[in-house]
Amino acid sequence: MASNTKQTRFRRNLRSKKAGRDRKRKLVSNGTTPVFPIHTPEADANAPAEARPANSES
Repeated sequence: MASNTKQTRFRRNLRSKKAGRDRKRKLVSNGTTPVFPIHTPEADANAPAEARPANSES
């Protein structure tokens, strides 16, 4: 039979592994950076002429 200390340490370790399991799984699959637009009309309008997309030149 394991000592009380071993049992306690095992239980604490197991509890810390299980804590936040759903949150950790979600972070691994989705990441932490929120989705944001890269090319917006405002950014294209403020871009230099060389960096503008070909179809939005005016």
